[in-house]
Amino acid sequence: MSSTLGRAANRAKRQVIARFAPAHRLVQRGYEARLHEHHANLPAISPAMSALIEQVEATGVAVSSLDELGIPGTEQLKVVLDGLKASLAARDPDGASALKPAHQELLADAALWRWGLQPQLLDLVENYIGLPITYYGAAVYREVADGRTEGTRQWHRDIEDHKVFKILVWIDDVSPRGGALEYVPRPVSDPAVEQLKYVAGFVSDADMSSVVSPEEWVKAAGPRWTAVLADPARILHRASLAEDKDRYSVTFTWTSRHPIKTMPLAEPFTADESARLHADLSAAQLACLSA
Repeated sequence: MSSTLGRAANRAKRQVIARFAPAHRLVQRGYEARLHEHHANLPAISPAMSALIEQVEATGVAVSSLDELGIPGTEQLKVVLDGLKASLAARDPDGASALKPAHQELLADAALWRWGLQPQLLDLVENYIGLPITYYGAAVYREVADGRTEGTRQWHRDIEDHKVFKILVWIDDVSPRGGALEYVPRPVSDPAVEQLKYVAGFVSDADMSSVVSPEEWVKAAGPRWTAVLADPARILHRASLAEDKDRYSVTFTWTSRHPIKTMPLAEPFTADESARLHADLSAAQLACLSA
């Protein structure tokens, strides 16, 4: 299936679930039954991790840092990200609003991709999602400060699943004018979604302002190595415009193993990449990888 057909099918599926009450009830009952069945199997986590989950549940976002999270492999992760940032900074955007490393460059050091498979992170995410999870890897971006509002710089919600867990890490200081994640907290997002009759797609500033005052829009700015934990499926959000300088970030993503949206296939791994990325992973880690 082409990516265009895939997007159309996913949007049609969401429209049916959202607009057709019997379909919505059927999907919701199945989801709640899976949550109930898996609850007793959720792994134990620390009070600090539980507090982060509670904050994401309440507002949609929790702001921490790589050092505060204390995940093994973080120091090597920083080294890899610094190298990728330098590589992206040296490139001419040539009119592009966002740049990302080539597939081979992104996977050159397995420490980046494997960070999202650390057991402490998998336990944290599984407790938030409430179900067995799938990990999709890392995406590194340079958002160019070009003043253009397009793509994910527009208001939207992610539609992959009932819950989606992402960790965005700022590779450089990100000020409120530096392209920070901008969002509407859950207690305000939920009624706004109802008023907008939102299912999928992008929302203009004018339409957003008509239901949520700009004073209630929040930016998750922060210094280098800030970690923004978020559920983009439950809040209206966007990458705000980078105005004072380009923004460099990495995003790690997880969903349940049976998401609502059919996820696009990533570029396949070569035999060497697969061997390096999968080497010495536990059965629990391997189970979190998408087919």
